[in-house]
Amino acid sequence: MSSPASSGGPRRIIPVSSGKGGVGKTTFAVNYALSLSRHGRTVLVDLDTGTSSVRNCIDAPVGRDLYHFFRKGLPLAECVTTLPPRLDPDGRHADFGFVAAPKHLIEDITNFDLGHREKLIDAINALDARFVVLDLKAGLDANVIDFLPYSNSGILLFTPHLPAATLAAADVVKAVLFRKLRSVFAEGSPVYEKAGGLKADFVLGLLDQVEDVYEEDLPNLDAFVADLRHALGDEHELVVLVRRTIESFVVHYVLNMFDGVASSFDSAVKPFMESLAEGVSSQLTVLNQGWIVAHPDVNRASVERVPVVLREGMEAPAATAAQATGVAERELQALAERYLGRAARKPAAHPPRPRTERERTPESRAALTDPTRYLAGQLESMLRMLEDQGGRSYHENFRYIVARSLETVTARPIGDFGDARLYKRDEIRQRLLQRGR
Repeated sequence: MSSPASSGGPRRIIPVSSGKGGVGKTTFAVNYALSLSRHGRTVLVDLDTGTSSVRNCIDAPVGRDLYHFFRKGLPLAECVTTLPPRLDPDGRHADFGFVAAPKHLIEDITNFDLGHREKLIDAINALDARFVVLDLKAGLDANVIDFLPYSNSGILLFTPHLPAATLAAADVVKAVLFRKLRSVFAEGSPVYEKAGGLKADFVLGLLDQVEDVYEEDLPNLDAFVADLRHALGDEHELVVLVRRTIESFVVHYVLNMFDGVASSFDSAVKPFMESLAEGVSSQLTVLNQGWIVAHPDVNRASVERVPVVLREGMEAPAATAAQATGVAERELQALAERYLGRAARKPAAHPPRPRTERERTPESRAALTDPTRYLAGQLESMLRMLEDQGGRSYHENFRYIVARSLETVTARPIGDFGDARLYKRDEIRQRLLQRGR
């Protein structure tokens, strides 16, 4: 396998998460990593350690896995499995490798403690690869959150067929962003040196209220920012830091099992955007990285343990759900009329809000949780993708998503998509303050 230097381009660790199982996360992660390997050495690390799911998707003999890393003390690089020639006879994916989870549930490996997590973080950071893709477990606990970037979501995967997973994906965003804010404003943080007497317990108390879904006074982080403005003034360094922390956070998502514009928008995109706006913030940057059309070949390939990307020589049927481009365009127009109105305008970047809680009206509360800006942007994004992707097969879907990833890696700051390395908890605050974000 070639080195990252010979592959060119910056190094990137890209987590794939879903917040909930049943969305095809591992199938996507495997095929996405295989597709990335055409552009540089790529290692897929299976962190869904309770099921060893990557091992079950690729019919390759695994000699060493995370068991050997944790229990036998082998370097993680020595636990990488490559594809056998029968799966990759032309060597097109020679730069792909994967680290499998243990074959069976092993308590201390399945449920990492902090020491295990930090040991694995160090090992992942040391891997010699241009791309490291992390297949995270479903759910939302420390074994997921600690492997996510602090300034973006990695790739969130959800599907029109499982509404609960869509809301769980929004919860992933909330958890990562709150981890970031709590790191910045923890007790003893130097940000309080210029806070005019503002104490950590006040700021952290406000964050507790925002995070508590049963607290109605602070429905989201936009309300949190408004209260800080009231206490400190619009241009106070602390207010600016909080605002930048929220506004610089980037959310990337992929729609799996895509079955048409209207269905996907109504069942997945719209509730996801509404959940973000209502419970997190309406100031995040949200980027749709693409979709994978629903097709039985994808599931059949997983059952047979030969990922669809490795079957590219086979004739891939066109995506029936996206073939009728004209129909889909009319669907998008109808959606825009239904949700936005023909003359709908995007709200101001910072909607006006009364100074105190007592002055808040139902109308001002609605302005803080209005998803219109998100919905407008996502409709436009789906239209652009429809122009590029209408009638394309799942093979081309993966190529499109990888192209978007490569463009993002090269055109946007490192912290906007994955990161060059994973950060331990005690490193995040220092890193954030150094970057001024």
